[in-house]
Amino acid sequence: MNNEIHITAEIKEEEIKKGIYLVLLHANRVPPHIGMMMDNAYHSLSVKGQEINISGDVLMKNISVRKIPTVFIEIKKHPVFSNNHLSESFIELVKQFDKVNTNGNTCLSPVKLFFDEYYALEKANVNLVFDLLNEIQKNNFGIAAFGVNLSPLKENIFYLQPYDQRDLQKQIDLELSKLKK
Repeated sequence: MNNEIHITAEIKEEEIKKGIYLVLLHANRVPPHIGMMMDNAYHSLSVKGQEINISGDVLMKNISVRKIPTVFIEIKKHPVFSNNHLSESFIELVKQFDKVNTNGNTCLSPVKLFFDEYYALEKANVNLVFDLLNEIQKNNFGIAAFGVNLSPLKENIFYLQPYDQRDLQKQIDLELSKLKK
């Protein structure tokens, strides 16, 4: 398991308004929350449901105000499809899932379908964020990684907390129980 992310630079908000980014919110938590930002629109699946077309400006303000440790990994431009097409397609993938639940739906579910369909990363090989990051790195699909609100880094490397399927399920159970209160 590779839990290292080489942070290229502190993020400049103007830079992430164009392009495709894998977003790791609460990057210091077990597990981080995973979503995609495409041309300044953020999409993800959460325990509350589908988060679709959240303005990147609103996301960045939330990250800033709440001091959420976040990593943005810039993904290589697709050789055929436009970012708009990819964004619309990712929204449809998110819509395949009601919300994160205890039956196997996680925030990674639509993301791994997206990378399987558009970047030919075998979804069977992707069960946790580490697997996805390894596949992105192995296939040279990552261009750069930007950090926001990360604790001081040693040699510009951010370390994701190690976790396994059991830890993931525990966190989903915890988040779902908070919703019921």
